[in-house]
Amino acid sequence: MALLKRSFNAALLDEGDDDSSYPSKMPGSLARTTAPVAKMMRLWNYKQGSGLGAHGQGIVVPVKAINHGSTAGLGHCEKPYKNGLPGAPAPSWPAQDEWHESAAVSRALRLEPDCCEKALALLRDVQLQGDDSVETAEALAAIVESEKALQGKRTPGAWRAALPPPAVRHIVEQVLTPRMAMKAREWEPLWNPGCDDWLRPWIPLVGRLPESLYGTVEGKISGGSLDIISPWKGYLDPAHWEAFSRRHILPRLTGWLQQLRITPPKQIDVRFREVMSWTPVVRTEDMVSILEQEFFGKWESALRHWLLSARPSSGEAAAWCAGWKNLFAPELLDDERVLAWLESGVAMVDREAEDLSRLVCHT
Repeated sequence: MALLKRSFNAALLDEGDDDSSYPSKMPGSLARTTAPVAKMMRLWNYKQGSGLGAHGQGIVVPVKAINHGSTAGLGHCEKPYKNGLPGAPAPSWPAQDEWHESAAVSRALRLEPDCCEKALALLRDVQLQGDDSVETAEALAAIVESEKALQGKRTPGAWRAALPPPAVRHIVEQVLTPRMAMKAREWEPLWNPGCDDWLRPWIPLVGRLPESLYGTVEGKISGGSLDIISPWKGYLDPAHWEAFSRRHILPRLTGWLQQLRITPPKQIDVRFREVMSWTPVVRTEDMVSILEQEFFGKWESALRHWLLSARPSSGEAAAWCAGWKNLFAPELLDDERVLAWLESGVAMVDREAEDLSRLVCHT
């Protein structure tokens, strides 16, 4: 029986060298062993391609060799460390980015016919209420004429560009803004964060929130959550958004980073994840600035103390650094200053591992 097993195992080990498309060269083929052994196995009802055992439960495919690190022993395998930090994020494919861009364009294009229809209804209602001014009549005529621009293939903004500037100015300043001001005062951000009933439908025409309404809106959203605040990055012009961010968002993120506790080997405090969730609405330069002021020094200090006091394995320490890197938003990882800080942590781990290795060798 030992001879049979050795012959069968030899057949398995040779399997990778031949074309298994031929029956005589398939795994477990009797053609791979000696004639006496093959004859005996046939007498015992062995079927080619099956495994050994009463029920054919033995392996057929050869055991593959596994490469280990230079210092790893038999049975070693990499296991994830329970450090409270995420593993490597799923890769972002270019096709996904293109899809998001295409979806944004589609949403913008769908808003334009709705805005045109609403503008027609509003201007006709204004006339019915007694507004017989030339400006309103001309604006109504311009909206009717602009319907032609909505036909066929177009790009976002083509409809507004087809309207005469005086007509747009009259509609926005004299017709829309007074009504939007009343709606803004009644608006409850918690129930309607996207402003779906008073601002978003008019974006193709107004472009941005009218400046006269900034004070009302700022007072309502300044203490809001990310879901309430994030839409306003597109509704405010860049200068006003940057000012809003510096007054209301950055101080909040700074406070969270100041309160953050970094506790290797396991991270429990989740405030850093909350800070990272705000990255899309904050300028990268501003985010990097507060990270350098409030986070990286604390992070390096915690790592150094852990390495010196607990002497974790190099694998555990490297996994801890990698987990923190995985928490960073992609746009931050494109910044050289952020990468330099993270790489300095990895270098610290490498130095401690080298020092420990020299100490062990000396001992």
